[in-house]
Amino acid sequence: MLFGYNAAGPFTPTLSFGTVSASGNVTRFDRFEAPYASMVHDFIVTENHLLFPVLPITGSMARARAGQPAYAWEPEKGAYVGVMKRQGSANDIVWFRAENCYVFHVMNAWEDGSRIIADVMQCEEAPLFPHPDGRPTDLNKSRARYCRWIFDLAGNTDRFSQTYLDDLTGEFPRVDDRRAGRKSMHGWYACANPDLPIIGGLSGIAHVDGNGKRNDKYHLPTGDTISEPVFVERAADAAEGDGWLLTVVWRARDNVSDLAVFNAVDVEAGPVALVHLGHRVPDGFHGNWVGAN
Repeated sequence: MLFGYNAAGPFTPTLSFGTVSASGNVTRFDRFEAPYASMVHDFIVTENHLLFPVLPITGSMARARAGQPAYAWEPEKGAYVGVMKRQGSANDIVWFRAENCYVFHVMNAWEDGSRIIADVMQCEEAPLFPHPDGRPTDLNKSRARYCRWIFDLAGNTDRFSQTYLDDLTGEFPRVDDRRAGRKSMHGWYACANPDLPIIGGLSGIAHVDGNGKRNDKYHLPTGDTISEPVFVERAADAAEGDGWLLTVVWRARDNVSDLAVFNAVDVEAGPVALVHLGHRVPDGFHGNWVGAN
């Protein structure tokens, strides 16, 4: 599954989506118009639906040409999420609305009867991007926290609910990829140490269960930072969560990075192995891991 924004040119409100087969052939590609031109960093996939968050980091060619922020926080535009059946048409998208927010990354989403439940890392205001006049957004409101969205497709409303499940600052959420798009009982994300200043960066891992409860967490030594934790199953037929978390850790004292390996269901115990890389890997490094075979 794939998607794109600015699909009709720079700062246009057009989104695209498509599918690619296991053999590498594009089997579907389509476009549709969103409520406005937004920086859509991620989208959401369940067994039977696609969800497209259109949140108010807006793009503007007029601003860019005037030397103003090309992308900026405009909460007056409102927060929208378009819901479409995977086998349906873009013409049938239903737009839901909620309180203003911004989301870079999604942990997972699944269907529960007529409801869609999506776990995301939500900010009250956008980080990294200013207001159109250059004013910064509120630092305390610009930290992402673990949040659950619920859409009732059978309800008589175009609103969806937003409920924070934890107060830890965090980002880069992941699940056991074998449960992507389905109910999952384990999730992980890189988190900040609440005992350190908010600008200290992400320096730990939080492990949560399928109901949003935090199971455990681990924090690095003060000054060190962490990138996205990626789950690797112990074996193809292993139970969900039975495996390892791989993440890159930057060591402040030596300005080098390690690849850290954690027991996925006991992150509080700390790394079970370290691979010393001998050089620095920038914060925010993330991707996927695949077996050599």
